Amino acid sequence: MAAKNINSLQSIPTFRYLFIPILIEQLFILLLQNMDIVMLSQYSDGSVAAVGLANQIIIVTTMIYGIINVGTTIQLTQLSSTSNYKSSSKVVSHSIYLNLFFTLTLTLSIVIFGDNLLELIQTPEHLMQEAQTYLIIIALGFVFHSIIGLFSSIFKSYAMVRLIMTVNVIINIMNIILNYLVLFTSFDLLGSGVFGVSVATNVSRAIGAVILISYFIKHKNQLVKQLYFNEIDWPVFRNTLYLGIPSAGETISYNLSQLVITGFIASLGAVMVNAKIYSQLITSVVFQISMAISQSAQIIIGKMIGRDLKVDAYNFSLKILIRSTIFNFLVTLLIALLSFYIVPFLTDNPEIIKYTITLVFLSVLWEPARNINILLISSLNVSGDVKFPVTVSILVMWIFVVPMSYIVGIWFGYGLIGIWIVNIVEEWLRALILFIRWKNGRWRNIHII
Repeated sequence: MAAKNINSLQSIPTFRYLFIPILIEQLFILLLQNMDIVMLSQYSDGSVAAVGLANQIIIVTTMIYGIINVGTTIQLTQLSSTSNYKSSSKVVSHSIYLNLFFTLTLTLSIVIFGDNLLELIQTPEHLMQEAQTYLIIIALGFVFHSIIGLFSSIFKSYAMVRLIMTVNVIINIMNIILNYLVLFTSFDLLGSGVFGVSVATNVSRAIGAVILISYFIKHKNQLVKQLYFNEIDWPVFRNTLYLGIPSAGETISYNLSQLVITGFIASLGAVMVNAKIYSQLITSVVFQISMAISQSAQIIIGKMIGRDLKVDAYNFSLKILIRSTIFNFLVTLLIALLSFYIVPFLTDNPEIIKYTITLVFLSVLWEPARNINILLISSLNVSGDVKFPVTVSILVMWIFVVPMSYIVGIWFGYGLIGIWIVNIVEEWLRALILFIRWKNGRWRNIHII
């Protein structure tokens, strides 16, 4: 199926060619997201909790300008199977406009209302100052994060995955070096503690953003020459948002619900917050594997659909779904067994250790279902069936997960473990609904290009 020249617009790359670089990229994204927490764990458990709570807001916020990235990816993935440079250039230029608008709006919102958002998720008073510092400094660097996200989406649509991998490696090496200088040496140019760590993250992302913009200008001449910066085509805006809002809406809904649930957990005390943060840190590698699988599959499925090979796209998706779910289960089980050795490295608090290990073992049931959801959602999105996943997500999250997390975890007193079990049930329920939708094949009648 795959042509030898993967840079050709007419080729469909192999899964292996895409998966390895995207996996490395996702692991380094994971490293960047969690390196602040890992390195701060050697500095202060309180700082870890503060950064973890601030990150819940940051994740939701960055998902909002991810709307544009998703809308861009869906269109360019199918357009890249054609030679329509004019339409591709319109999508890119209008995505840049939208991205800058959303980024500026969100940055100002965090700077103005950051304190209120932290209070909304019931951030403990003794963690508030560090959480505020981290949240606002990272928000001021949203522009770099958004540039990286948008241009990564553009390059991935053209299967240029090794470039994105390389840039993420560079960003992470810079972040580790700068974090080390901030936390463990007398170097104070960037500041100290949580403030210095947040500045280091922004500096690292700024370097990555400059590299991606420079590479785009130099190596994507066909697109650069036809960029429509002096002309606004409202149908392109509408199409990007039409595809992006429902697609990213599912992720936004999920993370907003997790933000509310984090508030429930925060009411249980700092020990529970730390247990949640550490367990998600340990199992996040499994999540990134699922993301790499879904992104690789999405590129291939999108190109197949763009060439009207919809039966091949469906058969390919089923094969990847079965194999990835089995692999996901085995990896999570291995991590759970290793958690007895990993968790004590992160903290010496015996209560945090006990709860963290319990949550990691429960994740053996959670992660395979989440893998199914991630893969099916990306497949439905790239096919153009963007409204169904977000509708299911909103209904299940806000009618079942959030109320039941409160009832089981807080009201009935089952605490963090009860909340975790509610989330496991939700993932499997949603996986079943989405699988039925994909199997029914309504997406085959949708046309994007």
